[in-house]
Amino acid sequence: MPTPRRIHRPATPARATSLLLMLLPLMAQTHAAADEAEHLGDLPVVLSATRLSQAPADAPGAVTVIDRAMIRASGARDIHELFRLVPGFQLGMHTGNQPLVTYHGLSDDAPRRMLLQVDGRSVYSPYLISGVEWNQIGVDIDDIERIEVFRGSNSAAYGSNAFLGVANIITRSTSETLGTAVRYRAGDGGVNDVAVRVGRQLGDVALRLRASRNYDHGFAELNDWRKSELATLNADWRMGSDNSLDFQAGWTNTDSGTGKEDNPTDPERTSRISTSFGLLRWRHAPAPGEELTLTYYHQEENGRDVFDLAVPIPPSTSGLPVTLNIPFHFNYNFKALRDDIELQRITSLAPSLRAVIGAGVRVDRITAPIRFNSGESVRNAVNHAFGTLEWRASPRWLFNAGAMIEDNSLTGSSLAPRASANYSVSDTQTWRLSVNRSNRNPTAFEQKSSMIFSNSAAVSTPRGAIPAGTAISQTFRPSPGLQAERVTTYELGYLAHLHPLNATLDARLFLERARDLIEMNLERSSAGLIPRNNTRYFDNTGKADIRGLEVAATWRPGLNTWLTLQHTELRIDGPSINAADAARRPSEWVEYTAPRHSSTIFGAWEFHPRWQLSVAKHWIGSMSWYQDAEHRTSMYRQLDVRLAHRLPPSFGRGEIAISARNIDGPDQSYAPGTSWWGSRIFGSLSLEL
Repeated sequence: MPTPRRIHRPATPARATSLLLMLLPLMAQTHAAADEAEHLGDLPVVLSATRLSQAPADAPGAVTVIDRAMIRASGARDIHELFRLVPGFQLGMHTGNQPLVTYHGLSDDAPRRMLLQVDGRSVYSPYLISGVEWNQIGVDIDDIERIEVFRGSNSAAYGSNAFLGVANIITRSTSETLGTAVRYRAGDGGVNDVAVRVGRQLGDVALRLRASRNYDHGFAELNDWRKSELATLNADWRMGSDNSLDFQAGWTNTDSGTGKEDNPTDPERTSRISTSFGLLRWRHAPAPGEELTLTYYHQEENGRDVFDLAVPIPPSTSGLPVTLNIPFHFNYNFKALRDDIELQRITSLAPSLRAVIGAGVRVDRITAPIRFNSGESVRNAVNHAFGTLEWRASPRWLFNAGAMIEDNSLTGSSLAPRASANYSVSDTQTWRLSVNRSNRNPTAFEQKSSMIFSNSAAVSTPRGAIPAGTAISQTFRPSPGLQAERVTTYELGYLAHLHPLNATLDARLFLERARDLIEMNLERSSAGLIPRNNTRYFDNTGKADIRGLEVAATWRPGLNTWLTLQHTELRIDGPSINAADAARRPSEWVEYTAPRHSSTIFGAWEFHPRWQLSVAKHWIGSMSWYQDAEHRTSMYRQLDVRLAHRLPPSFGRGEIAISARNIDGPDQSYAPGTSWWGSRIFGSLSLEL
């Protein structure tokens, strides 16, 4: 495929700052109508920083909120695309059906250092290496009320998986989604999506039933098509003035193309992942500031990927005078079960003192014979207890302290503390200083993987027959003794609500010192008939110092009109290593895992009562998902445009829109030599009856 021409104009701090300074006087001269700015009269409230309801200025860290109006204006089909709108995040497409999302780098092709939740239900997958299966989240993008992203480590509130950050998807109330709604979307790349939602009020119970299907062809010339299906049921039962019962159930299924053409060990085929879950949450709120919550959820994930092939083993590998064609039966099927129960209490100890305490148990059971060389389930149990104390010492000073203790059956106990101080210079400006320690426990795969491949049929050789079931080679071996990764974060933040300008300014200066990072290393293994020089294992050999600055400014005169500018400066320093270590640990160069500069402009303009134009422009610096210089992608830009028209009331509540994604030319967001992420245009129709 011909290489598209690109012009590289690196984003610089000077350009971003100059643009912001030029726009501020324009903001000051703009006076929005009073009815358009009413939504700014009350400060927003976030729930995901400490588990307490707080104004962003009171949070112990930086929080980015993507609300429903922004989600709609972004034109995103998939939830992972929304994280382009958050400072410090990196997105890539390994293939057209495998998105990669990470915060502050430190990632390969399986990002696993950020926690994602849906209404408090963790969707951090318990199997293999990857942290989030973005096609299996279990929520439709139109059912999201907002996404709260805590930018920074937060194990004190959410445990080991919140190593570098945590994002909580908060869905819309069922009582606000009554009636019937349909959506259809079609366009380039085989995009063909359909969805229906039905909401009903039955006495004190509000119900929402959602079904949807998304389909596309993926990238050109790759077998990476995708069909994702979703069905969810939400029920809210208000049992009087101080008790409520919430129920959620869902099923997702993703069939997708995988493998490569003419690849002898990774042929083109179809794989499947299906997920089902059920959640039950009881809330008791007898008085303002008092709440007791009990949550239980069960989740099952099943993967299917089975194929047979003959792998040619050349004489240079086997040591025999002829090439051997060894038949293998590859069965990558897996099943992962999760049960999680948690009790949490929020209380006011005094007029200036609030607290949240809680405890819970989570048990994961994973069955994946080819990955663990065993048909037995691998079990991992995590017991945890947490607490946060918020003290308003004076009208200007707010202090926050919290910690979580975890006991992991694979790695033992760990403590994640946090402390912060917020000083309000005025009613509209706040400075924040915080320090915390977070951990990430190794996954079961990182600790116990043992991938030994055996031939599925007998093979004749000049030295005699190789019986069926003979171990041929080992690609992963167990890594006993792995310890939890740890990171210590120091942060200085500034937040200003500029009410006369209908604007906010959020700045975060940070240093994140990560130690004992789990890395994939190589060694020679004699397991099996054919020794390998690249058998993989995991070890706590990595470390990194991440430092930088994130700045975001938003001007929002109306609910459907805004302009957001954000810029991130990021530096990652890794340890110096010698040539011998480099050969053993080729992924050591952590400094390439995030771009040094990245910028975004995201704006929406309601230029007519029923018309809205939105534009998002991203500048992403060079980085490498493979963690070394040879696999660095070039700096690239992405331009997304959406034009939407709200239908007249005679048609019901609805909207017709056309979205153009990445219209300034194709780019590679994963690695050089991989497929290009090209332009895509599609139209959508949404109608509520």
